[in-house]
Amino acid sequence: MNSIPKSGSASLYNLDCTYLEDVRFFREDLETITIIFPEKPPENFPGRFFFMPEGRTYDYRAFIFTLSEQIHINQPASEAAPFYIARAVTNDIPEQRKNYRVYVTFQAAILPEGQKKESFVTIKDIGTGGFQFVSKQKFETDTAFTTIFTSIKAPECITARIQKQRPVREKGVYSYGCQFVNLPPKLEMLIRNFVFQTETLQAKAKREKENA
Repeated sequence: MNSIPKSGSASLYNLDCTYLEDVRFFREDLETITIIFPEKPPENFPGRFFFMPEGRTYDYRAFIFTLSEQIHINQPASEAAPFYIARAVTNDIPEQRKNYRVYVTFQAAILPEGQKKESFVTIKDIGTGGFQFVSKQKFETDTAFTTIFTSIKAPECITARIQKQRPVREKGVYSYGCQFVNLPPKLEMLIRNFVFQTETLQAKAKREKENA
């Protein structure tokens, strides 16, 4: 699964997914970035936030970062004006490596607990620990639901729970990170195989595109 670019622009969001500001950044290692603020951030700037690298409207990558130092002023001799910087770290990427996710796009119907009507959502990534979906319908965190992934071999009913809302660039669309609940070993293996096969096909397609 693609992680964070080596450098570029990004948008920051509060943990409730409200917009904070746009920044520049460069990545020091897989889990550490230096954020460059265009101007002095407010005194109440949050210690934890969503970091969304620049991308297309339908790119839903977002990572929770925590400031590892105070935001401070920096004015190198080569710069005409001062700017503000801070380091931040994430544990989202190690968690994604542990559960091994891939980006996908397929439709699924979910049935929230206690409801009789299904809602149709779009799955945007999936791994052995859970998945992310987007929808024009808003859901509450901690909502449990059932669904069937028709994309995997021998589809079966799956139970999952919404863990957190995640930011999106598109207005009127909501994104949610979900965790599987009591996933049977057989079904976990089917999902693991699907993720591995999808990653293999995506990597092959990328190599072929680069060599074309």
